[in-house]
Amino acid sequence: MNLSKIIIIVIAIGAAIGAMLLSKSFTSPAQTITAVERPAVKAFETLEVLMASGNMPIGHKVTEADIEWMAWPKDMVRDNMVVKSGGEDMLAKAVGSVVRVQIDEGDPVRFNKLIDPENGGLMAALLGPGMRAISTPISPETSAGGFILPNDKVDVLLTKQDNNDRNQTRTILVNVKVLAIDQTIKEQDGQQVVVGKTATLELSSEQAEVLALANNEGSLTLSLRSLSDRNSDNSEQVLQKNKLTILRHGKS
Repeated sequence: MNLSKIIIIVIAIGAAIGAMLLSKSFTSPAQTITAVERPAVKAFETLEVLMASGNMPIGHKVTEADIEWMAWPKDMVRDNMVVKSGGEDMLAKAVGSVVRVQIDEGDPVRFNKLIDPENGGLMAALLGPGMRAISTPISPETSAGGFILPNDKVDVLLTKQDNNDRNQTRTILVNVKVLAIDQTIKEQDGQQVVVGKTATLELSSEQAEVLALANNEGSLTLSLRSLSDRNSDNSEQVLQKNKLTILRHGKS
């Protein structure tokens, strides 16, 4: 047998084996895909929490349209949140209250941000512990052109004549909070300027005495402070530097 016949026989055998393997692959049963069972998602418990359905600025009187019950994850409920229960109607209790700290839409309603008008006025509720509210006359010229708004921080400057009839100006109070301009305690309808005749400031007892004395000594100017340094306070150094004399019961 010559070489060419041997090659032909080898090729034929190889083709037969390939055809057999190919036909077997087409006729083999389909593989079964086993579904992987996923663990069931555990349903979390919720409670009905009193929420703000709209923005409520300082001084706003709460109505039924402002608040609603919404589901809240039980694990995320805090002690100061108002939770719906079978006892007192907390929604009805909140209606008619006055907002003392701004509440934004979607925030939980907390009673420490509300005031019951029957138990005190709004201004008293806005004051920090131990602080006083005292007013001083202002004008556009003495209040940064009217750009000072409630909740801004200001320095108070006193201008008066010395013994030689020369005007002198010094800072008597530093970084004090403006509670209101006239009777406006909040920004209204996007208003950026409040031109008023009276500014109400939040002061300590000693600061209130300094301001009352300064009102009788000369003219006062409010100097608006930047937001970036509103937390700094060097009022004690200012009082020591100016050495204001305060009389109590006729004694210095």
